[in-house]
Amino acid sequence: MDSPDQDFLKDYKPLHVPYKYDAGASLQDNVVFALAYLEYATVPQVTAKLDELEPNTDHTVHLQEVKQILEGLFKKGLIKGDDEPERQYNLSKILTPNSGKADPLF
Repeated sequence: MDSPDQDFLKDYKPLHVPYKYDAGASLQDNVVFALAYLEYATVPQVTAKLDELEPNTDHTVHLQEVKQILEGLFKKGLIKGDDEPERQYNLSKILTPNSGKADPLF
């Protein structure tokens, strides 16, 4: 029996960030890898990285697919982006450790 939350959980599960490019992976995984590699990037910048990794695919096709994937992930709240005319996306990774300490529990 399926829970009514299954569709929600499927759509909003945590984003998987691949550690390397894989030609056999899904396009979304490769777009997320390219964004992670670049850290902060616009659609054309992610497209350029994907063009470099997949030179046999047409640039226009990459551009359309990257735009669709990044906008979809942004609208779901799975990646961050600014509100500039050309949005710059990022994965919201914490790059600097917290300074400070936790209070003892007891």
